Amino acid sequence: MGQYEELKAVLDNARNEHDIDTYLKSHRELLRGIGGLYWNCMVIQPEFQIGTKYRADFIILCACSGCWKCVLIELQSPTDTIYNKKRRFSQGMNEAYNQLEDWKSYIGMNEPAFRSQLAELVKGKPAFCSNAAVHTWAEAEIRDPMTVIEYDYRAILGRRNGLDSESNRKRYQVSYEIITYDRLLDYAKHCDKAKAEWE
Repeated sequence: MGQYEELKAVLDNARNEHDIDTYLKSHRELLRGIGGLYWNCMVIQPEFQIGTKYRADFIILCACSGCWKCVLIELQSPTDTIYNKKRRFSQGMNEAYNQLEDWKSYIGMNEPAFRSQLAELVKGKPAFCSNAAVHTWAEAEIRDPMTVIEYDYRAILGRRNGLDSESNRKRYQVSYEIITYDRLLDYAKHCDKAKAEWE
């Protein structure tokens, strides 16, 4: 069974966020499918503590030659919808949105401490976006306030078939990226196809 069929079965049978969260912890590579990531270095970590009060379901820390990107991900259930019948955020989407707001606020007020937390994720890895005369190791590079870190906040919930054209348009007007689990399915299909071509 390929990744696509496996993920589809999990999504089709998931009753709540826990079911998909458990699966993704064992298949972190599928989170590369959210898009917009850098390729020099990539660390995908589940249940990342943000200070002492918050926890991201997943964090992706990646680098290019010019900066680091930190993507914080809030998962909700695949059975949730993004909008209710009144075209307002559903309960699950409201929870996700509030989480993203809390994380953004915390990081904005505590960035040096948060950078120190991020530095632990890349301990022992070489620097990726600094001149070697400035930094040799990624953890020092991330702690340096002169190193650019782009922060990106994303919610993953629901399925594509729960969106009509108006809802789909509306979700792109929100300040955070809202992704359905079908994007991960698309990526799994792409991975299966690439693997088949190499075999």
